[in-house]
Amino acid sequence: MFCGDPGAPGYAACEHQMTIFAIASTIPAMLAMVLMVAAFATPAMRVDPALRTRTLTYAVMGWAIAGGTLLMGALPSL
Repeated sequence: MFCGDPGAPGYAACEHQMTIFAIASTIPAMLAMVLMVAAFATPAMRVDPALRTRTLTYAVMGWAIAGGTLLMGALPSL
């Protein structure tokens, strides 16, 4: 989001909100990373291709949620 000039009133609150969005996007990103590692490193996932596919699908959805959250924090407010 666009916070305006650094000296403008409310700039610090806007910067804080952008930081919150950035931190919030790391939560689904870390979950997606754990799922991707588990899909390739866990022996049970190697045996069952359907389970691996499902796990990778959930990982992609986690990356999409993380990207959407990060994008919402970076877009200018309307």
